[in-house]
Amino acid sequence: MEYVVLIVAVIIGAVIAYFFQNNHRFSKKLLMFSAGLLLAITVLDMFPTLYSSHEKVNAGLWVIVGVFLQLLLEGLPKGIEHGHVHTHSHGQVDSIVPLSVMLGLFIHSFLEGAPIEAHHHGHSHEHSNILWALSIHKISETIVLSTFVFSLKIKNLYKFLILILFAISAPIGTLVGSIIPNKYFLEIIGIVSGIFLHISSVIIFESNEKHNLNFQKLFLVFMGMLVGYLITLG
Repeated sequence: MEYVVLIVAVIIGAVIAYFFQNNHRFSKKLLMFSAGLLLAITVLDMFPTLYSSHEKVNAGLWVIVGVFLQLLLEGLPKGIEHGHVHTHSHGQVDSIVPLSVMLGLFIHSFLEGAPIEAHHHGHSHEHSNILWALSIHKISETIVLSTFVFSLKIKNLYKFLILILFAISAPIGTLVGSIIPNKYFLEIIGIVSGIFLHISSVIIFESNEKHNLNFQKLFLVFMGMLVGYLITLG
């Protein structure tokens, strides 16, 4: 179930990007919504799981590790995971796939999928909360990635392979998370919550370059948070 949902999310994002390649407004709106959703799931679901445990684990330290790890990974994909696509100064597009971008995104996606299946090991059903929040974020993330990939002057086969690899990266992370010993569950949650916290914060704050009060942005973030809150009630 989890694997299918994650892969379908990438397929949906790729299809939207293919048919609406120039619709940057839609992808930005979806990113804002997913940022609110990720932030709500992190604060209302993952943090309580992390800090309410009686196991001896320095929860805050692992959150910081997650934030720092995301900062490192951000240097590879150039911010694509939270809505940035960079081109050359003259609008030129490379004919060579930037491997650092792909590698950074795959690692990022792999880590995001890790805690989903781990919740099955003696913990509550909250795994579905992370799954649905991540899936919506995956759609918006894939729209940005696909728009970038479709602009590359490479064979369609290579574009297809890149998207396939990205689609299976989170499920692979989920699979690996399912076989990691249960005693490391909270460390995984801490790291991924730090990643989610960083990504959602960057999307929300960087989207307002002029620092004006944007009611549409506030509404989208609020709706994402509301959906996240409703998910945690389930």
